[in-house]
Amino acid sequence: MAVTPEPHVPQPRAAPDDGVLAARPEPIRGGAPKVTDFVRLKLRILRNTMRGKKSRVWLFVLGIIFGLWAAFVGVSMFAASSLTDDNLRPTLAAFAGTGLVLAWILVPLLFFGVDETLDPARFALLPVPRRTLALGMLGAAFVGIPPVVTLIAALGATVGAVFDGGVAAGAVAVLGAAVGLAVCVAASRAVTSAFAGMLRSRKVRDLAALLIALAGISCNPVFQLIFALVENGESKQATTIGGVLSWTPLAAPFVAYVDAIEGDWALVAARLAIGVAGVAALLWWWLQTIESAMLGTASTGAAKKVKAIDKLPVRAFLPGVLRSWPAGRFTGLVAREIRYWFRDPRRRASLISLLAASIVVPFAFTFGFGGGSDEQEAARQSAGMSGGALVFSLLFAGAFVGLVLVNQFGNDGTAYALHMLTNVPGQVELAARAAGVGILAFPLLAAGTVVVSVIAGHTDQLPAALGVGLCAFGISVGAAGITSVLAPYPMPDTTNPFAMNTGQGSAKSMLSFVCMLATWALTAPLIVAFFLLPDAFAWVLLPVGLLWGSGLAWTGTRLAGSLLERRAPEVLVAVTPKRA
Repeated sequence: MAVTPEPHVPQPRAAPDDGVLAARPEPIRGGAPKVTDFVRLKLRILRNTMRGKKSRVWLFVLGIIFGLWAAFVGVSMFAASSLTDDNLRPTLAAFAGTGLVLAWILVPLLFFGVDETLDPARFALLPVPRRTLALGMLGAAFVGIPPVVTLIAALGATVGAVFDGGVAAGAVAVLGAAVGLAVCVAASRAVTSAFAGMLRSRKVRDLAALLIALAGISCNPVFQLIFALVENGESKQATTIGGVLSWTPLAAPFVAYVDAIEGDWALVAARLAIGVAGVAALLWWWLQTIESAMLGTASTGAAKKVKAIDKLPVRAFLPGVLRSWPAGRFTGLVAREIRYWFRDPRRRASLISLLAASIVVPFAFTFGFGGGSDEQEAARQSAGMSGGALVFSLLFAGAFVGLVLVNQFGNDGTAYALHMLTNVPGQVELAARAAGVGILAFPLLAAGTVVVSVIAGHTDQLPAALGVGLCAFGISVGAAGITSVLAPYPMPDTTNPFAMNTGQGSAKSMLSFVCMLATWALTAPLIVAFFLLPDAFAWVLLPVGLLWGSGLAWTGTRLAGSLLERRAPEVLVAVTPKRA
């Protein structure tokens, strides 16, 4: 039986594509951007960083542990200041609050950097008003471990406030802690934004570094005043300075609970108003610098003509200190490091750390231990503290200088690929980077140590101190080399030299803290020998420290170099900035 085919039914043709004239779906209208959108975005970014690599989770956990320890120390300090005598309480509260605000201002500049997850450059092409951008970034800055730690520490003052002034004074202490946290965050953002703009000029960068180091040195007399106030129960200078600080945004919110305990509510309102006005002024300042500091481009000077030296044009590209070195790959890499330390904005910002470690630390340790009455100085010497202040200062300073290499490949970013393509040996790479830092830092460190030893009258400790400093630097260089290969991380793709990717501030602080502990532990034998050896044989620590530090630096560099040759592709991937 034959099957009759069904008649062909023509199918309707698809409508021609009208291109731009075709109907489009209605756009999603989310309204104007709000400050809460930045906070939600920051929370989303923090959640996403916890996915994928287990190392990020462990670093975040270590950051929480370190934050809890810092919060405990801060709570103890603020609680102790709130439980002291009535005549000491306002002065100690003013110094504690001022120290907290200054820590937020100086620590990002000197060590950890600023979290720039929500970089304004990412919003340059979006219709986000400048006011909304600044307030949104400020709100996002309250999300993270440091703000929580700061708030917990400041809430320690509620202990004495509730104990002596009741619930009302405790509520004022809580409100003052909140306003003080706002001052801390706003001051940190405003100051780093202003410095990021100024540091595009090389001359201004050098001046800024010097001024910050001098500011750190000037803090040491304040610490001596605090120690004298606590030990002696009175200090006219400390009381005067504390009284002045209590009427500034640096300390006014933290002192408001003292007035609440005394029942002077007019002063409570005035001090809280000073804190709020300080936040408003800082935000206004930030609004004036946020675009020019973070969205502008760095200026470059005119290229200078390179003159040939002794008919060897290649040596003309070397710094003067290296022109007597034998030509080769190592010398070229050292010259590159020195040149980059002076020209790269982010490394120039790190020079502040080197300057602080070379000058501020010896001054702070030596004169901090050396202040006080004759009886207190005799007690310190009997305990061995004043006699070893210069040596202890070099232990910290030498270790701190080496720790600028804890993420040395992060500063290069994708530029490290050139070293991979030219097959630079890992040991030569790391040794050249360490030599570059040593050439820059150790003349300053030695000069600062000599000046401090002469002023403080501890010239007999100078050889031992230099030996301990050299040893600490060598050990920290070896430890930082291993850390930089095993746990590198990218720096943000931004013109802000103080910027730090989300979560990396805690990561860097923890990596540096681990390297610091390792350096202290391995340098401890020299400290013990300093106290056990007779004074006439203390000079032996100079050659011993040089040999011990050089040996451990060589060992750490060889180990890190071998790891780098095997992990070079992983290091390059890790330090490559992730683009959204």
